[in-house]
Amino acid sequence: MSRSLLTCVMCTALAGLSVLAGCSKESDNWLIGEWAYDAQATKSNLPTNIKAEGVPDIMAEQLGAQLVEQLMSQMEGVELHFTADEVSFISAKGTETHDYKIASRPDANTIKIESEEPATFIRSGKYLCIPSAGDVDFKMYFKPVE
Repeated sequence: MSRSLLTCVMCTALAGLSVLAGCSKESDNWLIGEWAYDAQATKSNLPTNIKAEGVPDIMAEQLGAQLVEQLMSQMEGVELHFTADEVSFISAKGTETHDYKIASRPDANTIKIESEEPATFIRSGKYLCIPSAGDVDFKMYFKPVE
């Protein structure tokens, strides 16, 4: 194989790899950016009859509603800022920044990360959704910061 043909083949292969690498990075772009907690979207997407786990049925709904209300009030004013390798949690209490890496992508709209606290992020339309962890099951909605 001549030197110029070999160079051409190598350039084509590198260009192809660059396109493929760009495609895999492109699928992560929806997570990167600034997101603000959206109480209204969270509230309008709450499932009916949220029940707390691990308590008697007679108290599960009442406690579930109280826990959701408490969690939602704690999220007021919270923003998340994602770069390719860091996430910052910004609240009235200050800013916390942690390194992260993508652990898996179960589908095009879900990214699981490994960080100080592993987390799952779901894209739903324009929103970033974070499933709650703990005694109640619902999603917290974040909208893009404009």
